[in-house]
Order: sequence, then C-alpha cells, then structure tokens
Amino acid sequence: MGLPRTSVLMPAFNAEDTLRESVESVLSQRMGDLELIVIDDASDTPVAEVLAGTGDERLRVLRRKRNGGIGKARNSGLSAARAPYVSQLDADDLWAPDYLELVMPRFERPDIGLVYTNATIIGHPDGHTDYIGDTSIHPRDRFPELAEANPAPCPTVTVRADAVRSLGGYSRWLRGVEDWHLYMRLAAVGWRFAYLDRPLAYYRWPARDRGLSYDASRMERASRLALVDMAVRHPRVPGPKRQLWRRLRQGFDHGAR
Repeated sequence: MGLPRTSVLMPAFNAEDTLRESVESVLSQRMGDLELIVIDDASDTPVAEVLAGTGDERLRVLRRKRNGGIGKARNSGLSAARAPYVSQLDADDLWAPDYLELVMPRFERPDIGLVYTNATIIGHPDGHTDYIGDTSIHPRDRFPELAEANPAPCPTVTVRADAVRSLGGYSRWLRGVEDWHLYMRLAAVGWRFAYLDRPLAYYRWPARDRGLSYDASRMERASRLALVDMAVRHPRVPGPKRQLWRRLRQGFDHGAR
C-alpha cells in the first residue's frame, strides 16, 4: 500500500459519546486515500476499546500515558503521520462526505499552506448554524487581521505537514487556541491560505462537560499568551502587539467596573 494523501489527526479524551460518529465521518469520505490517527489522550476508557470492531486498516490508534492536552496529542499524531498533508478533526466533530474531495485540489497552488471551509454549528445556544457569517473577508491570512481572531473553524482545516513540522508542530505549552497560534505562525513565515465557501464540517458547540473552549476565561488567557508569543517571535508583524494591548485594556476596564 502506498502512502496516504492526508493524515487525519483526531485527539480524543473521554469522548465515548461522539467518537465513533466522528471516526465514521472520516472513513466514509469519498476521497478514501487517507489514514486516520486517533490519539487517545489517556482516556479513562481506552479508545481502542471504544472503537473495537471498526475493522478499517486506515485507522490507527495511539495511546498517550498522560493527558497532555490537544497540542501535545496532535503532535503525537503528527510524528506518526505518513502523508504530505494533515487534517484536523476533533473527536466530537464531523466531516461532510465530500470534505477531502473538495479541499485537496486547493493545494495545487504551491504557495497555499492551509485550506479551510465553512462549517455548520450543532447545538448553538442561540440557534446559529453558520460558523462563518461574513464570507467576503475570507481567506483571512494577512496581518493585522489574522491577529484579531481565529478565522478558520478547527474541523475544516487541512495543512501541509512539512509546513507544520518546520515550525516545530503545535504549541505544547498552550492549553487552548493551539490551532489559531499555528495559523498565525504559518502566515508570519509567508504561507497563504485558501478558503472554500461551503459548510463541509459540523462543529459541536462546546458544553460544560465537553470542549475546553466552554471556559471563556481560560480561552482568553490562552489567546493572550499566543499573542505574546507572536509579538516576541515576529516583532515586525503588525497586529499581535496591538491586539494584546486591546485585550488587556478590556480586561482592566472590566475589572474596574
């Protein structure tokens, strides 16, 4: 068997309720030239037990001895990935059947390092379904705009594996916004992004018992750390310093009320 075209990295921690459905959405892709690496981040019930009987040779399960968070889990998968591209999908999100089929051709341009699409939100408290509302500003791969907020729904991103490895992989020290931090680092060294305006993934809105981004204060702290790191690594890139000060001022103003 030759090398797969893309390696799908799926961190999983105590995701028994959604994992099988997420895995099936990958293995049922119309473009089947892939490998799926599920990284068991020390779940209470081993992922291998949850997925017992799946019976697809494209599926590989790696189990970490200690829970290290999404960044470390993805890096474990990245180290094992055999394909020239890596795709992100968390264990509670889903792909449409034609996700890979439509995304992969966008890499024909050699300057494109990352491709993302729109996504459908599942379970938003206000009933919103479109992840990206204003599609006219995408792809968003330039500073200072890229430092304002993460433009790409996590489960819709595929990226060149060598580009990620050249940056040292996902940040191990962040516990949140590891994906946005990676996107900023890619853009800072010159990679361009491509955007496909179709909802090709399903993103489950975070809940108290599922999804780190449910903790808004934790995510805000992680965002500030990511901006600090970008300002130090790339002091001439416009945006990170300004956004960091804006967030800090907002925090001070909120605390003064």
